[in-house]
Amino acid sequence: MKKIFASLLAASMMLVAFNANAQLSAGAGYINANEKSVYTASDDTKTTTETPLNGFYVGAQYDMPIPAVSGLGVNAGVYANFLFGSKHYDGLLGFGAGTNKATDITVNVPINATFGFDLSGDTNVFAYAGPTFQFGLVNKTTFTPDSNSSNSTTTDNFGGDDPARNRFNLLIGGGIGAQVAGIRVVLGVDQSLLNYSTAKNTVASRFQLKLGVGYAF
Repeated sequence: MKKIFASLLAASMMLVAFNANAQLSAGAGYINANEKSVYTASDDTKTTTETPLNGFYVGAQYDMPIPAVSGLGVNAGVYANFLFGSKHYDGLLGFGAGTNKATDITVNVPINATFGFDLSGDTNVFAYAGPTFQFGLVNKTTFTPDSNSSNSTTTDNFGGDDPARNRFNLLIGGGIGAQVAGIRVVLGVDQSLLNYSTAKNTVASRFQLKLGVGYAF
């Protein structure tokens, strides 16, 4: 997966280098995500846990028109996502009742096909869809028991010889947007395709909604 991630990033940069009409844009926005973890016991009983996450993203991308087809193009970018969540449990991993707080920081490389059309001279609406390659930088959880709020336990889910999570994932998504002069507004969704969890008989996936603004130079 590391080689695929690096190859696609290099390919996207090459596309930019060879396209004189590429347009750079920078943006930031809000992310609302829900991570679902499903554990399947030996008797096929399933236990589902959902964790809400909220945060923001920042980054930049290049939009490259395809001259042969009016309105059609591709874009490639690099974004950092910062997500945070908090959930109370009646009992968690033998710790008893308490609150689990999560921090998740990732680098994301989206590569999308785009289609847009002009409503007027300086107003354009567009849609996009494609994959996003994701690499995890930080994923930590801090559990604070109700019985002793000063006794918290923090776990690095990427650390150790047997990490609890995979750093790499592939998301598929799409969205719509509008650009007026240089100001851009986008609304999009993403769904993870690979398993975040490394635990036996456990599958963790994520769906997220993004709302952002940017400026095209």
